[in-house]
Amino acid sequence: MTTLETRSAARAPSGLLRRLAPRRLSLMAAGGVLAIVAAACGSALSGDAPPVLVQTFEHGDFNLDNVQGKAVVVNFWFPSCPPCVAEMPDLQAAYEEHRADGVEFIGVQLLGLDTAEDGERFLTDLGITYPAGPDTDDRIWRAYKVTGFPTTVFLDREHNVVKTWTGLLDRTRLEEFIGRALES
Repeated sequence: MTTLETRSAARAPSGLLRRLAPRRLSLMAAGGVLAIVAAACGSALSGDAPPVLVQTFEHGDFNLDNVQGKAVVVNFWFPSCPPCVAEMPDLQAAYEEHRADGVEFIGVQLLGLDTAEDGERFLTDLGITYPAGPDTDDRIWRAYKVTGFPTTVFLDREHNVVKTWTGLLDRTRLEEFIGRALES
Protein backbone atom coordinates (compact mmCIF):
# COMPACT_ATOMS: atom_id res chain seq x y z
CA MET A 1 0.00 0.00 0.00
CA THR A 2 1.36 3.45 -0.88
CA THR A 3 1.81 6.17 1.73
CA LEU A 4 -1.23 7.98 0.32
CA GLU A 5 -3.37 4.87 0.54
CA THR A 6 -2.14 4.15 4.07
CA ARG A 7 -3.01 7.68 5.26
CA SER A 8 -6.43 7.46 3.62
CA ALA A 9 -7.12 4.01 5.05
CA ALA A 10 -6.30 5.26 8.53
CA ARG A 11 -9.01 7.92 8.29
CA ALA A 12 -11.58 5.88 6.36
CA PRO A 13 -14.20 3.68 7.98
CA SER A 14 -12.98 0.19 8.71
CA GLY A 15 -12.83 -1.90 5.57
CA LEU A 16 -13.96 0.82 3.16
CA LEU A 17 -10.77 0.88 1.10
CA ARG A 18 -10.20 -2.87 1.46
CA ARG A 19 -13.47 -3.41 -0.40
CA LEU A 20 -12.21 -1.46 -3.40
CA ALA A 21 -10.83 -3.58 -6.23
CA PRO A 22 -7.00 -3.57 -6.65
CA ARG A 23 -7.40 -2.03 -10.12
CA ARG A 24 -9.22 0.92 -8.58
CA LEU A 25 -6.38 1.45 -6.12
CA SER A 26 -4.03 2.02 -9.07
CA LEU A 27 -6.50 4.46 -10.61
CA MET A 28 -6.91 6.21 -7.25
CA ALA A 29 -3.15 6.64 -6.88
CA ALA A 30 -3.03 8.14 -10.38
CA GLY A 31 -5.88 10.48 -9.40
CA GLY A 32 -3.90 11.59 -6.35
CA VAL A 33 -0.91 12.43 -8.55
CA LEU A 34 -3.21 14.41 -10.87
CA ALA A 35 -4.55 16.35 -7.89
CA ILE A 36 -1.03 17.22 -6.74
CA VAL A 37 -0.01 18.36 -10.24
CA ALA A 38 -3.21 20.39 -10.61
CA ALA A 39 -2.64 22.05 -7.21
CA ALA A 40 0.76 23.20 -8.38
CA CYS A 41 -0.77 24.63 -11.54
CA GLY A 42 -3.64 26.49 -9.84
CA SER A 43 -7.05 27.30 -11.25
CA ALA A 44 -8.25 29.99 -13.62
CA LEU A 45 -11.65 30.35 -11.91
CA SER A 46 -12.34 33.76 -10.40
CA GLY A 47 -15.16 36.29 -10.05
CA ASP A 48 -18.80 35.25 -9.86
CA ALA A 49 -19.35 31.57 -9.13
CA PRO A 50 -21.02 29.46 -11.82
CA PRO A 51 -24.43 27.98 -10.94
CA VAL A 52 -24.66 24.92 -8.73
CA LEU A 53 -27.82 22.84 -8.87
CA VAL A 54 -27.53 19.36 -7.37
CA GLN A 55 -30.12 16.79 -6.38
CA THR A 56 -28.52 15.73 -3.10
CA PHE A 57 -28.73 12.28 -1.58
CA GLU A 58 -30.39 13.37 1.67
CA HIS A 59 -31.24 17.10 1.51
CA GLY A 60 -33.31 17.56 -1.65
CA ASP A 61 -32.24 20.09 -4.27
CA PHE A 62 -29.27 22.32 -3.56
CA ASN A 63 -29.34 25.50 -5.61
CA LEU A 64 -26.66 28.14 -5.12
CA ASP A 65 -29.29 30.80 -5.85
CA ASN A 66 -31.24 29.67 -2.76
CA VAL A 67 -28.41 30.38 -0.31
CA GLN A 68 -27.93 34.10 -1.01
CA GLY A 69 -26.05 35.93 1.71
CA LYS A 70 -24.20 32.81 2.85
CA ALA A 71 -20.61 31.80 2.24
CA VAL A 72 -20.41 28.44 0.45
CA VAL A 73 -17.85 25.64 0.39
CA VAL A 74 -18.14 23.62 -2.84
CA ASN A 75 -16.20 20.34 -2.67
CA PHE A 76 -15.66 18.18 -5.77
CA TRP A 77 -14.97 14.53 -4.96
CA PHE A 78 -15.53 10.88 -5.84
CA PRO A 79 -15.60 7.82 -3.56
CA SER A 80 -12.55 5.99 -4.94
CA CYS A 81 -10.28 9.05 -4.54
CA PRO A 82 -7.99 8.58 -1.48
CA PRO A 83 -7.41 12.32 -0.88
CA CYS A 84 -11.18 12.85 -1.09
CA VAL A 85 -11.68 10.17 1.56
CA ALA A 86 -8.94 11.64 3.74
CA GLU A 87 -10.34 15.19 3.82
CA MET A 88 -14.02 14.40 4.32
CA PRO A 89 -13.90 14.06 8.14
CA ASP A 90 -12.42 17.58 8.32
CA LEU A 91 -15.09 18.89 5.94
CA GLN A 92 -17.77 17.27 8.10
CA ALA A 93 -16.33 18.84 11.27
CA ALA A 94 -16.15 22.26 9.60
CA TYR A 95 -19.74 21.87 8.38
CA GLU A 96 -20.93 21.17 11.90
CA GLU A 97 -18.88 24.05 13.33
CA HIS A 98 -19.72 26.75 10.77
CA ARG A 99 -23.39 26.17 9.91
CA ALA A 100 -24.40 28.71 12.55
CA ASP A 101 -21.93 31.21 11.02
CA GLY A 102 -23.83 31.29 7.72
CA VAL A 103 -21.64 28.84 5.81
CA GLU A 104 -23.22 26.31 3.45
CA PHE A 105 -21.47 23.18 2.19
CA ILE A 106 -22.17 21.19 -0.95
CA GLY A 107 -20.33 18.08 -2.06
CA VAL A 108 -20.40 17.52 -5.82
CA GLN A 109 -19.62 13.94 -6.85
CA LEU A 110 -17.89 13.19 -10.14
CA LEU A 111 -19.48 10.19 -11.82
CA GLY A 112 -17.43 7.74 -13.85
CA LEU A 113 -15.31 5.38 -11.78
CA ASP A 114 -18.10 5.34 -9.20
CA THR A 115 -21.87 5.47 -9.55
CA ALA A 116 -24.24 7.76 -7.70
CA GLU A 117 -25.24 4.74 -5.61
CA ASP A 118 -21.56 4.20 -4.71
CA GLY A 119 -21.41 7.85 -3.63
CA GLU A 120 -24.50 7.66 -1.46
CA ARG A 121 -23.31 4.44 0.21
CA PHE A 122 -19.84 5.93 0.70
CA LEU A 123 -21.19 9.05 2.45
CA THR A 124 -23.40 6.95 4.70
CA ASP A 125 -20.49 4.65 5.62
CA LEU A 126 -18.28 7.67 6.38
CA GLY A 127 -21.01 9.49 8.37
CA ILE A 128 -21.06 12.59 6.15
CA THR A 129 -24.19 14.66 6.73
CA TYR A 130 -23.57 17.86 4.74
CA PRO A 131 -25.49 18.13 1.44
CA ALA A 132 -23.89 16.15 -1.39
CA GLY A 133 -24.95 14.65 -4.67
CA PRO A 134 -23.78 13.66 -8.14
CA ASP A 135 -22.96 16.00 -11.03
CA THR A 136 -25.13 13.95 -13.39
CA ASP A 137 -24.24 15.83 -16.57
CA ASP A 138 -20.70 17.05 -15.70
CA ARG A 139 -21.78 20.68 -16.07
CA ILE A 140 -20.79 21.81 -12.58
CA TRP A 141 -17.22 20.50 -12.43
CA ARG A 142 -16.61 21.74 -15.96
CA ALA A 143 -18.00 25.21 -15.15
CA TYR A 144 -15.73 25.34 -12.08
CA LYS A 145 -12.74 24.30 -14.23
CA VAL A 146 -11.90 21.37 -11.95
CA THR A 147 -8.66 19.74 -13.10
CA GLY A 148 -8.01 17.37 -10.20
CA PHE A 149 -9.71 15.76 -7.25
CA PRO A 150 -10.51 16.72 -4.66
CA THR A 151 -11.03 20.39 -5.46
CA THR A 152 -12.67 22.77 -3.02
CA VAL A 153 -13.95 26.21 -3.99
CA PHE A 154 -14.71 28.85 -1.35
CA LEU A 155 -17.36 31.46 -2.14
CA ASP A 156 -18.03 34.63 -0.18
CA ARG A 157 -21.52 35.78 0.83
CA GLU A 158 -22.05 37.34 -2.62
CA HIS A 159 -20.91 34.08 -4.26
CA ASN A 160 -17.65 35.40 -5.61
CA VAL A 161 -14.82 32.90 -5.75
CA VAL A 162 -12.45 33.63 -2.86
CA LYS A 163 -10.16 30.61 -3.16
CA THR A 164 -9.86 27.38 -5.13
CA TRP A 165 -7.80 24.55 -3.66
CA THR A 166 -6.99 21.39 -5.60
CA GLY A 167 -5.65 18.44 -3.63
CA LEU A 168 -5.95 17.26 -0.05
CA LEU A 169 -7.20 20.04 2.20
CA ASP A 170 -6.20 19.87 5.86
CA ARG A 171 -8.22 21.38 8.72
CA THR A 172 -5.88 24.37 9.16
CA ARG A 173 -6.20 25.48 5.54
CA LEU A 174 -9.92 24.70 5.52
CA GLU A 175 -10.46 27.04 8.49
CA GLU A 176 -8.25 29.72 6.90
CA PHE A 177 -10.20 29.66 3.62
CA ILE A 178 -13.59 29.61 5.35
CA GLY A 179 -12.44 32.64 7.33
CA ARG A 180 -11.48 34.41 4.10
CA ALA A 181 -14.88 33.64 2.60
CA LEU A 182 -16.67 35.02 5.66
CA GLU A 183 -14.52 38.19 5.73
CA SER A 184 -14.95 39.02 2.03
